[in-house]
Amino acid sequence: MRNLTSAIFITLILSACGGGSSPDAPVSILVPLPAPRTSELGVPVIITSTTEFASSNHQCNARTTTQTDLQFHEISQQAGIQYQHSNPAGDGIGDMSGGVGAGDFDGDGWVDLYAVGGEDQANVLLRNKGDGTFEEIASLAGIDLKNKGSGPSFADINGDGLLDIFVGGVTDSKPALFINQGNETFLDVIADSGLSFPDNTFSATWGDYDKDQDLDLVITHWTNTPHDFYAYFWLNNGDMTFTDATVAVGMAAPKGTFPARGDRTFTPSFADINNDGWQDLLFVVDGGFTKVFLNQQDGTLNEVTDRNIITDNAGMGSAIGDYDNDGDLDWFVTAISFKDGVENFGSLTPGNRFYQNQGDGTFLDKTDETGTRHGYWGWAACFSDFNNDTFLDIFHVNGMLANGNTTIDPMFEHDPSRLFMSNGDGSFNEQALSAGIDDTSLGRGIVCFDYDKDGDQDIYVANYNGAPKLFCNQGNGNNFINIRLKEESTNSQALGARIYLKTGDIEQMRELRAGNNYVSQNPVEAHFGLGTADTISELRIVWPDGEESLILDAEINQFLLITRNDRD
Repeated sequence: MRNLTSAIFITLILSACGGGSSPDAPVSILVPLPAPRTSELGVPVIITSTTEFASSNHQCNARTTTQTDLQFHEISQQAGIQYQHSNPAGDGIGDMSGGVGAGDFDGDGWVDLYAVGGEDQANVLLRNKGDGTFEEIASLAGIDLKNKGSGPSFADINGDGLLDIFVGGVTDSKPALFINQGNETFLDVIADSGLSFPDNTFSATWGDYDKDQDLDLVITHWTNTPHDFYAYFWLNNGDMTFTDATVAVGMAAPKGTFPARGDRTFTPSFADINNDGWQDLLFVVDGGFTKVFLNQQDGTLNEVTDRNIITDNAGMGSAIGDYDNDGDLDWFVTAISFKDGVENFGSLTPGNRFYQNQGDGTFLDKTDETGTRHGYWGWAACFSDFNNDTFLDIFHVNGMLANGNTTIDPMFEHDPSRLFMSNGDGSFNEQALSAGIDDTSLGRGIVCFDYDKDGDQDIYVANYNGAPKLFCNQGNGNNFINIRLKEESTNSQALGARIYLKTGDIEQMRELRAGNNYVSQNPVEAHFGLGTADTISELRIVWPDGEESLILDAEINQFLLITRNDRD
């Protein structure tokens, strides 16, 4: 452990949240630490701890449950979610768009949602009221676009502590960059931002790849139009403008890199896959061109894709997490599959891929060992510990329209979502139906998050040409902790930080990322299932600059906001 000082003082602000979204007045308590041990403390932090939960009588609160088996219930109507995505004039490319972003835009501690509506339904901003329901305020906020939007993503791009929103667009719809004004309204500044994109902009991811404390933007395109160059990588100039650095970082797509039909990149994600403290970049690409870029720590990226291992050939969605609790980030990629294969799909039949990280950024294909190959026509995916047993599970959505394309089997218009539950030994069992997720809509984006702060992970599904679905996790008796980080820098959410947590002989790791599931993102927070453990022996934070903080004997069943406190 490096850069550790000899003392640390922690201030806990205990906010007792009653039955709604307005907490009682916080009480500040200065908690002295035991005699400092220089090897176990570090960068000072302030911890804000909420130990109470949302209203105990709303439709999803689960903290008093006696249930042991995982069970979800669909509660979108009860939660006040009334919109329906609508793109009546599907055109193939537009049929793959849509999605939802997640983040606490108003800073009240509750995760809000910004979802694409389509051509006949304006985009919606769903403000979380903290009582199990949402209210739609996009018109009041000035972000009620009505177009073929895609891939909304929250991030604080100017370092003011407020989450801004980027949303892409496909076919004839243009992207937007909304700056949070701090009064529940947003201003579109894309015309003055320097951002410009060829063709369709599907998904986005944010990260501080060069450690200059501001967030850079990577976007993807999926198009049939050939180009010699695609603008992927946008460097943040620190003044709310961006410079196309695709060539400079070594990601330019020279002529011949992609098939003549055009670029087929779907899902980008910043992630430190070789454990060197620098954000690398993973691209899920349709047509067999999924890519792995390692950060060279000098402003450039180097593609190191091993085509003997990275073999998904219809890659779409992406989930990144440490499924085997060995301290590195593994990678699940959704694709297209028939369980038994069909002749007219040929090479498209092999299905999902599960890439196990070897700790140095190289992977092994563990698809069959994990039992996650068959997923129908997969789109967005996430890793999340749905039963709080200390092992990450996988959820992903499916579905595709034929649109006159006779090579698409009708089964894909009604294929079910998939829930792969970890057995704790590196394998998974598919349990969607038994867990109450009976969903055959045209899924596109997802958010896996604790929307009502009752200690378990719920699921929001953004469907194409249909109503979204909010699956409430009924919970069980296992324990948890949920952690957000804050820095007094332009990287205010500490993207790229890692959190290591020990309970008994189990150590879990989460990396904070504004990543991408496919046209969607989870909130920037770390949820840990603790099983039956009743104490956390060690909580270690590695901040984006490599400095560390260590917290001993943290309480369980809390929501923590940990603020770095060593800067003026």
